[in-house]
Amino acid sequence: MVTLSRPQKELAELHFHLGQSVEPHVLWSIAHEQGIKLPSKDYWEFFDLVTLNKEKVTWEDYHKLFHLTELVQSSPVAMERTLYEVISGAYRVNNITLQEPGFNPLYRNREGERDLDQIILAALRGMERALAEFPKVRAGLMLMLDRRLPKDVNAIIVRKAIKYRSRGVVGIDIAGPKKEGFKYEDYTDLYAEARASGLKTTVHTGEDGTAEEMDHVLDVLPLDRLNHGFRAYTDKKLMEKVRKKNLTMCLCPTSNLSVGFIKDGKHLKEVLQTLWKNEVKFCINTDNPSMLRTNLTKEIELLRTHEIFDEAQIDQIIAWAFECTFIPTEHGKNLYL
Repeated sequence: MVTLSRPQKELAELHFHLGQSVEPHVLWSIAHEQGIKLPSKDYWEFFDLVTLNKEKVTWEDYHKLFHLTELVQSSPVAMERTLYEVISGAYRVNNITLQEPGFNPLYRNREGERDLDQIILAALRGMERALAEFPKVRAGLMLMLDRRLPKDVNAIIVRKAIKYRSRGVVGIDIAGPKKEGFKYEDYTDLYAEARASGLKTTVHTGEDGTAEEMDHVLDVLPLDRLNHGFRAYTDKKLMEKVRKKNLTMCLCPTSNLSVGFIKDGKHLKEVLQTLWKNEVKFCINTDNPSMLRTNLTKEIELLRTHEIFDEAQIDQIIAWAFECTFIPTEHGKNLYL
């Protein structure tokens, strides 16, 4: 018999995509519950389809995996169970007591076949069920815009986020592969509208792009936090700008290592220690834990394995995650219940 021990430290995770945060066996179950025809009837072949098992992974490989998981999650029933499983599982396995899962609702409604409000409400119900069972956990949803979608379509997501702010949507984000013609400055007004309505804002930047692009993003978007952003370590003035704006970076070591944006443990050490020495605040996250076969405990352990930080520094990094949350609650309490 395996004896499971309770994780010692409470953790917070602020950046993980719902599409790749559900364990494969749960996705398998959800798919069969809905009668979705999967590419394979063999579970282990399905497992390989929704996880990264190749030694070398391209940026295209990375994004291809989202299509199948988003298809499986494309119903109110699936979204309710997904949120419940992800939030409750993260607490039970890693003692994550503060969580901000993110997803794009337009990639869960089968191109308009399913009602968008029903998808979002189902996600909120799943979150509420997890919070009711595990009252020590705090959680809030991030609705994600996509760089491949037209602005008027992304605007729908912003308006839905505003509509459900009082139910548990806490912020907006922009992610996805870049599409020709996409400009961050086109979203200044939508981001300002979201903030004026009480939502918080973040954006994917400084990951696959350049430090120069990240600098531009910081100039044109009103932001409360950053997803990734590690490329700032190459530019002292950019790090100073991040620090003066009091933006915390949500870094994802395994994710960036898997696609080669960060080359190896030595490079990871250089990145993180440079940010630390320049007083840039950051926290550690998984990005896509199921796909990458990782979890937050493993991500933090990388800081020890590569001798990047001592325990006092690791405690500070964990504390920064709790400090920069978008969830407007006190520790141990949740506004939405």
